Amino acid sequence: MSLIKKGVLLVEPDFPYPSKSKNKADHIHKNFVPIGLLKFGSFYKAKGFKVKLVRGKKTKEDIGFTPDKILVTSLFTYWSNYVWDSIKHYRNLFPNSEMELGGIYATLHKDNDKFKTLVNEFKINVSPGIHPEAEQYLPDYSLIPTNVDYHATHMMRGCIRRCNFCGTWRLEPERTNKKKEQIIDELVQVGKNRVIFYDNNLLANPNIKDILRGFTDLRINNKPVIFESQSGFDGRLLEQDPELAVLLKQASFRNVRIAWDNGVEDETSIKKQLDILTKAGYTPKAISIFMIYNFDRTYEDMLVKLGRCKKWGVQVTDCRYRPLETDYDNYSPSKRNGQSEEEYYIHKKAGWTDKKIRNFRKEVREHNIEIRYGGKYDKNLERWSTIHNTFKFFNLGRPPQMDEIKSSPLFQKRIKLLNRLKGYFQRNKITKPDFSELTKAELDKTLNELVEKYLPKRDKAL
Repeated sequence: MSLIKKGVLLVEPDFPYPSKSKNKADHIHKNFVPIGLLKFGSFYKAKGFKVKLVRGKKTKEDIGFTPDKILVTSLFTYWSNYVWDSIKHYRNLFPNSEMELGGIYATLHKDNDKFKTLVNEFKINVSPGIHPEAEQYLPDYSLIPTNVDYHATHMMRGCIRRCNFCGTWRLEPERTNKKKEQIIDELVQVGKNRVIFYDNNLLANPNIKDILRGFTDLRINNKPVIFESQSGFDGRLLEQDPELAVLLKQASFRNVRIAWDNGVEDETSIKKQLDILTKAGYTPKAISIFMIYNFDRTYEDMLVKLGRCKKWGVQVTDCRYRPLETDYDNYSPSKRNGQSEEEYYIHKKAGWTDKKIRNFRKEVREHNIEIRYGGKYDKNLERWSTIHNTFKFFNLGRPPQMDEIKSSPLFQKRIKLLNRLKGYFQRNKITKPDFSELTKAELDKTLNELVEKYLPKRDKAL
């Protein structure tokens, strides 16, 4: 008699990741690949379990088996509704399966009465923090249906800071640090030439210099490895040891970000950090500064900080504050008439309002367009920026300038169809085509074919 292999279902709720940074081909956000679930996949496969990863709510037919265990992950606390929606769906689908909830929201809210009530209602176990056994495994990328061209990992856990808006010190109370040999062996074993570190403060790893020197000459598949730190770098550590910036540059770290969490009084320190990075070889417009808004600093103070960034020629990554205790967020940028504090968190104590929040986001967007493309912001520059993003989506390189686009009805029609196709592929999660090798004639022919296949009849072909 043959043994029936037990099954584990890994569930990532249908979180509302920003479409601009989501790879719609495999529905994986570049900053939020479900690394925890992928490690659990390796962990349970090693124990002989059948494992499947799903995103959102699937049918029994989609899954193909009745799981003995269902693991659901959680992310930001304010996305809790997506978590419970998934849990309700799979509890109804598999009433007798063991269910377990882990991740950020589960760890931070496990002691809340509302959370406990829902846990009891859906008969689900809670696994807070980091699973010590699964943590030792590499992510199983084969669980994702299409290729992910990067490896998501940590070189350390925990943080030396205790910022009052951050939950890292509660999520990862025990600090652990990988050594050069450990992390390089891992990267070679995974075999990918792009690596994104999810560390909250990787420069605090006491082995960081040794690691960065090891990255400098690292080759995988006979090619160099490109690195990125999703949470950016602790600029205060760069100030203490500027050699770190040189080593980051030599190790091919891209998309460099530092944080300006406090007020204008830190201007001298932030400028020093930027000077250290530019001296190491990073151009100002390649650097971005995290700014948390809707927090303790006033709107007026944030505008002054934004003005300094314009003077320095660096981009800004704006981060809207939500308290860790908040388990909802219904903010919608498309609601031009505004929203109330009942719909999303507004930090009224510091004078923030819905209007100020929307205005600050607008100021940051226009600022970044100016920094990226040069010149004074206007609607034409923003329009060109949007066209550029569409061209990048299809790997078409850099579009013509607006004057040339405006003078060519064919260009305008081509761009209109590209935008419509992009929207259709994103909404329906269709693998995007690569147009990089097509001539203009081949591109127009391909667009005609795709229009005929996908778009409404009102869209006329080229």
